[in-house]
Amino acid sequence: MSIKIDLDRIVNGSDSQTNFTTQLLRLIFKADSHNKALLRRVYPNAVEAVLHYQDFGEILDLPED
Repeated sequence: MSIKIDLDRIVNGSDSQTNFTTQLLRLIFKADSHNKALLRRVYPNAVEAVLHYQDFGEILDLPED
């Protein structure tokens, strides 16, 4: 699945997904700024998608990291 689909399911729909990307996105939502910076090194698109959603309420369609 794409980041967009997983993020949409987390914030708008069924929150019962357990795939890696969904779990990663949940972790990014909960992470403090230091840990988000560390995660961004390995998963830049996932972190960008969450930060963009938190700032603007829009879900970006970025490729998976």
